[in-house]
Amino acid sequence: MMRNRSDAYHRNDKKSVAYKLNRKCKSLCENALEILQEIVAADASLQIWFDRNLDFDHGSLIDAILDTLPRLVTSRIIEKLREDSRLVKKIAVKISVVKSVINNIGSAVEPMTSGAKLQLNKFLQIDD
Repeated sequence: MMRNRSDAYHRNDKKSVAYKLNRKCKSLCENALEILQEIVAADASLQIWFDRNLDFDHGSLIDAILDTLPRLVTSRIIEKLREDSRLVKKIAVKISVVKSVINNIGSAVEPMTSGAKLQLNKFLQIDD
């Protein structure tokens, strides 16, 4: 939105306002990248939702320029990478997430101790 407004001000020869909006656009992109980096650091599996690898190291191709920002794989924007072989339909991403959750059910559960088993059996034998 900021970029479109900036372009309109450029066309109307209001350069100072256009440059101000360009700076605002870059600032918003930087904020979005910081948030995205935190989210992906917390859960790396979310990278499947983007059209490119999310590499935030120094020298990576992702920066605060609007054209280089990662796009959702389901986005229709023209700046989205098309040659990325990871691009999938939204339904395929949803199915893979559900399969992953199904595979992980019960894997994080620790075996019950004998004391916990006794408590569970005692609880199950109580009539209300």
